[in-house]
Amino acid sequence: MKRKYYNRDLSWILFDNRVIDQAYNSDVPLLERLRFLSIASNNLDEFFRVRMHNIDSMVTNNKTEKRTDLTGDEVLDLVYEFNARNIAKQYKKYDSSMKDARKRDLFYILKYKELSDSEKKYVKKFYSKKILPRLDMQRFSKVYKYRHNLNFLMETPHHIYTCPVPEDLGRLIETGVDNHYILIEDLIKNVSTELMRKYKVSKTYVFRVTYDQNKPYDFLDKNMSDEEYLNKMINYVDTRELRKIMRVEFAGDEEKRGRNYFTKLFDISKKSVYKIPGPVDIRFLNTLFKRYKNHSDLVFAPFKALKWNPSKNILQYLNNSPILVQYPYDSFSVFINYLEMAVNDPKTTKIFITIYRTEKNSDLLRLLKEAASKGIKVTAIVELRARFDEVHNIQVAKVLKDAGVRVLLGDKVNKVHSKICLVLHGDNRGYVQIGTGNYNAITANAFSDLSYFTSNQIYVDDVTKFFDHLVNGTKEDYNLLVTSPDGIKDMIISNIKEATAAYLRDGQGSVFMKVNGLTDVDIISAIYTAAKQGLPFRMIVRGPCSLKIGICGSKEDIRVKSIVGELLEHSRIFKFQYGNDHTDVWISSADMMTRNLERRVEIAVPIVEDKAKLKLTKIIKVFLKDTENSYWLDSDGDYDKEEEENGISAQQTWLSRLKWRKYIETN
Repeated sequence: MKRKYYNRDLSWILFDNRVIDQAYNSDVPLLERLRFLSIASNNLDEFFRVRMHNIDSMVTNNKTEKRTDLTGDEVLDLVYEFNARNIAKQYKKYDSSMKDARKRDLFYILKYKELSDSEKKYVKKFYSKKILPRLDMQRFSKVYKYRHNLNFLMETPHHIYTCPVPEDLGRLIETGVDNHYILIEDLIKNVSTELMRKYKVSKTYVFRVTYDQNKPYDFLDKNMSDEEYLNKMINYVDTRELRKIMRVEFAGDEEKRGRNYFTKLFDISKKSVYKIPGPVDIRFLNTLFKRYKNHSDLVFAPFKALKWNPSKNILQYLNNSPILVQYPYDSFSVFINYLEMAVNDPKTTKIFITIYRTEKNSDLLRLLKEAASKGIKVTAIVELRARFDEVHNIQVAKVLKDAGVRVLLGDKVNKVHSKICLVLHGDNRGYVQIGTGNYNAITANAFSDLSYFTSNQIYVDDVTKFFDHLVNGTKEDYNLLVTSPDGIKDMIISNIKEATAAYLRDGQGSVFMKVNGLTDVDIISAIYTAAKQGLPFRMIVRGPCSLKIGICGSKEDIRVKSIVGELLEHSRIFKFQYGNDHTDVWISSADMMTRNLERRVEIAVPIVEDKAKLKLTKIIKVFLKDTENSYWLDSDGDYDKEEEENGISAQQTWLSRLKWRKYIETN
């Protein structure tokens, strides 16, 4: 029997393969290739820190995943197989990129034996002054937490020693010659001969350990006060220790012997040990990208994001027309301008906003503090449980509270993942901004997201009720807005059924979805049911996708693709067609994943104003036409890139404003 679902984590690893694949694209400049290789390493680190916890639990408890019938051991086998394949592909391109950099005389990462005599003298001096005093040899211990990115393991006739590599010294050590570097581990290994002799070292490895950091928030209680919740969160981050080992990477020795060695040493599964065919942890490539990105021919061409004309008051404009912008093609400063106009408008009485992630020293925080100082009643819902941003968000809450902002710490049980900002003039007139991405000016330059601004009273009333629900616990009763944990899943399934009925009635039904993940079984089951009736689905799922192709019979018309390119696709869009003249388009903060639909406070909203609806419909058409950055899901769960002559890239269409304007005019 063919399995109905694909394992989420294996699908996630296939996404990382598509990231690595960008480094193989001949249209991608050299330094951008290095950046993609670095991103892939960072992605995989997060996978082992967060996702491997669930797989390890399946293995430990001898469980089988119901949706796929895979045992924990089978999943772990496939995780190793997929990752080993990715790593080989990643390091093959790393090697060729380093050769390319040498040919261009851009930079050289040299082996110690390649250094000139003067360079060896230079790096030895650096080693003696900066590195040697920081080296801390210690007896090997299984219970010791190897917090550093890199460690040396040295075996002697009587003991095994480990030595962490100080991270603050960096990976790339200058040799005294411009653009010449040696990796710090290579330098230590070749220069610390006295240390090696003293301990009679017979075997040396460079290794790295990745731990489970998916510590549960097991203290949550919907009845706790904000003060109690804050104290428990502070205690959580202060006591969040590295947990069980999820992965060991090593360089040195041949693969079979090295894997057996570390398997026994750490008493872990052999499927958790990876032989790295090059430097362990190549995230340092991002340092090279930043250091040499002034070489304009080796990076993506710069683009000019459209900004709001400062001579026009954006709030006055919204009185007559909505605005739909798409970051980063449109600048995030449009939102900052919106908030700044609100803060400086004497008619503004209240501002409400949800904060999930924002950058340090952000204009957002500055403006919220300024608003409070002017007597505007500012309420910020700050979500403390944004993974790995907990410390930052605790500080954000403190800074805003000290400035006189009313700070509330969310739902206590369900993460507040919504992205929404309400400005009120009086009690019920005002402006609304609803987005698919965070209020983070840095990520807004690299993530493709949508942001909708309007003064339409229906939206203002709904969003006022939404914040009233979050602040006072009042009952939700919306005209347009739909929220999770109760409503978004029902809305999606209901619209799929309505589109199916339209398709069966007159052949004019269809569904479009663009999300970052599609793993919820109820949503997928609804898709399968509709697909068996022939309803067409066109879906863009950037990352994990548990939906299978080719199991719904002869009428199935499902096409799923992942778009991976210069920018990270992050917007969530839905389009439901019920007939020739009836189409609904939605934007949302939620992905089609169970955690978003059942354990988070998310927002989905239909775009009903004609101007914005037309623009979003045209955006959807461009996404559907993309061939250059699209990878198509096949019936085996793999992704294939289809090359087309005269194909288009959605991202490049928007990056080239001339192409986008031409598209708007002719479609």
